[in-house]
Amino acid sequence: MNIRYIIPILYIVADVLGIFTSFYLAYSIRFHSIATKIFPVTKGIPDLAIYLKAIIFIAVIWLFVFSLMNHYKKRSPSSFDRFWEVVRGVSSGTIITIASTFFYRGESFSRLVASFAWILGIVVIFLFREMVYRLELAMLQKGLGIKKAVIVGNEKVGLELYEKLKSQPAWGINPLGYIDNQNIKTNKVPDNLHLGTLNEIEKVVEKLGIDIIIFNLPSQQSNLIENLVLNSENLGLEYMLAPDTLSIITSNARTVQIDGIPLIRWGQTPLEGYHRLVKRLFDIIVSLVGTIISLPLFLILLPIIKIDSPGPVFYKQKRLGRDGRLFTMYKLRSMVYDPEDKPGWTVNNDPRLTRIGRFMRNYNIDELPQLFNVLLGQMSLVGPRPEQPVFVEKFKNGIPRYFQRHRVKSGMTGWAQVNGLRGNTSISERTKYDLFYTENWSLVFDLKIIMLTLKNIIRKPNPS
Repeated sequence: MNIRYIIPILYIVADVLGIFTSFYLAYSIRFHSIATKIFPVTKGIPDLAIYLKAIIFIAVIWLFVFSLMNHYKKRSPSSFDRFWEVVRGVSSGTIITIASTFFYRGESFSRLVASFAWILGIVVIFLFREMVYRLELAMLQKGLGIKKAVIVGNEKVGLELYEKLKSQPAWGINPLGYIDNQNIKTNKVPDNLHLGTLNEIEKVVEKLGIDIIIFNLPSQQSNLIENLVLNSENLGLEYMLAPDTLSIITSNARTVQIDGIPLIRWGQTPLEGYHRLVKRLFDIIVSLVGTIISLPLFLILLPIIKIDSPGPVFYKQKRLGRDGRLFTMYKLRSMVYDPEDKPGWTVNNDPRLTRIGRFMRNYNIDELPQLFNVLLGQMSLVGPRPEQPVFVEKFKNGIPRYFQRHRVKSGMTGWAQVNGLRGNTSISERTKYDLFYTENWSLVFDLKIIMLTLKNIIRKPNPS
């Protein structure tokens, strides 16, 4: 049997085992553990067989919910995304299960068991799925069940896509190389990856057993896509379209219909209205807690900074935030005091760093005063990093869509930073990540970035 069919079945089996295990443990904890002293059993201990029969019904509900939420399609390489998928699925299944008990007039079921099963279900099902995921990853790395792809064109996004797919076999796609015409071929693509010209596409597909064609042509050649699809439709291929083909379309583009007319809509940000309020409440709560926790650290660091080198303990600099508004950003001073404060970025092993400053930079401790900026509403916990006005003026005309990153509040950390783009790195690359964030925001996305930030600080301190 093909691995593409085996793996989803294994995930379903893992889920069924996880559901039965979590409810059995929940039953045991509720009726046969120390929990009975905290939550006394007043109506006698029900027969386990009744619960085992009920679990069959519950398993069907949960599996149906998981299927509706697309749990049995391709999984993300991100462990956070996989965990959150389980949280959403199990929580939805639990709510439906508890709601259904109100309409059942037979045996009385403990809602405390359902509550325990909710928590246990998240943990157990995630662990069982991870075992299947590791097996799936091992198979994909051996080339089992992987789909072969060819990239038509060699624009920049296509080159990046090739590298990402090669380094992340979890996507299940193996790009073999590029097809383009000799007159548009560049030296960016090694000769061994240049598989042929556009006229030879059918020959290449049949020779290499290609499953997917990824179009990555420049916009002026987008008319070739229709011809290539029509000429290769008898080959039973899948097609993907990289953004460079329509260079202004971004990651949150979606298809809509107006009275039967298909349209592509993009450029919206989710951070409007109610969502903006949710993000602001989240910022206030977390920054307030963070400020209280950080106070003892401030009391220790402030005199050390003062003793280590002359100058103020706080560093203040004008930055541009949402809609280009100017505000004062705060940091703990980590460099030798310079009254002129000329615009510029720090570099690795910057000679201006003080001894305590080098330590603070390694663990981002110097950024903690920005919690006050967050409380004041000038910044957010997560968002594009605020830039100095002189650089904004420089970049907004030279980098496409650069100023779009200012549609949301600047953040203490951001999607670009957790992907290694900080300090003196490519502004155009950082802008791409910032735009992805502004157009795909969710509270879960913020939580993911915060978790990745903490993980990076603990595992890989910043080089100073």
